Amino acid sequence: MYHIKDDQRSIRSGEMIYEGLVKLMREKEFAAITVTDLIDAANVGRTTFYRNFDELEDVLWMRCDQVASGLVEYLRAYRQGQQAESRSTILKPVLRYFYLHSELIELLMKARRIHIFEEAMLSRFRPFKAVIGAFYGLEGDYVDYVVALRIGGITNILTHWIETGKKQAPDELADRLGVIVSNMGALEQLL
Repeated sequence: MYHIKDDQRSIRSGEMIYEGLVKLMREKEFAAITVTDLIDAANVGRTTFYRNFDELEDVLWMRCDQVASGLVEYLRAYRQGQQAESRSTILKPVLRYFYLHSELIELLMKARRIHIFEEAMLSRFRPFKAVIGAFYGLEGDYVDYVVALRIGGITNILTHWIETGKKQAPDELADRLGVIVSNMGALEQLL
């Protein structure tokens, strides 16, 4: 678990440690990185590391939480500017956001820790369960399935898109996938 306090020194230390981890992950596998490696790369003391983090993976958790919070804010701003667009469309702004912020996903994929991103996303979207349930006309456990389906789908789409070099523009990919999903629904009705 990470313990970043709401003060400038703690926040700056967390950023320095994350930047050190990014540097190291470009050079070697995550599993081969030690706390000693990280404190040397980040130019911080061991005490600073352990005051803010319990283990190396916590640095990734911190950044995932930050990115997920940033995404929620981006989605809110996007929704305010796109009143006419379907309320169910979430993929387009997510792809736009990660077109510019894909470094973290790339690091998580390399470290085989993409589950951290999924958990961070789930924790940020759980407070919206009532809104999601009302939108889909669902209650209870079924809302959890919708959230899991959406977060899992987004995570898998992001990882594949990033693995393949983000060849498609975010809007193009979101529009094409929207058509594909619609066609899949129509096909289900025919069968």
